Parts: sequence; structure tokens; C-alpha cells
Amino acid sequence: MSLITIKKSHNESDLFILKNRLESEGIKCFLRNELTTQLMPHMQSFEVELQVYDADMKKVREILAEMNQNE
Repeated sequence: MSLITIKKSHNESDLFILKNRLESEGIKCFLRNELTTQLMPHMQSFEVELQVYDADMKKVREILAEMNQNE
């Protein structure tokens, strides 16, 4: 299985709400570059990437659509 980036941010805390929601639905999530951005916050070229397995993308899309409707 491969990982797909579904959202990026310079600040990892921007991704926590979505990450927690996905994990509450049983979807395993990963934060790519999490430590890099913590060690070098002054370098805006690094972004944290929220990633999920490609096999979970159908469910992820449903959750994202639901979250967008509630905004």
C-alpha cells in the first residue's frame, strides 16, 4: 500500500483536528516531515503532510465532504 498526502501545512497543529477525526473512524494517519518542521520552524519551505493509505481514500473523501458541509 502506498501513502497519499491529503493535506499540507507549515504548522502541524493545523492538521490535528482532521487527523483525530480520521483516526476516530479507524483510518491510520501519518504526519510526514513532522520532526523537520519542529526542529526548523523558521524554514517555511518545509511542510507537514497528513498522509493516509491509498486503500482508505474512499472513506477519507466521504469524511472530508462531510466536514466541508458542516463548516
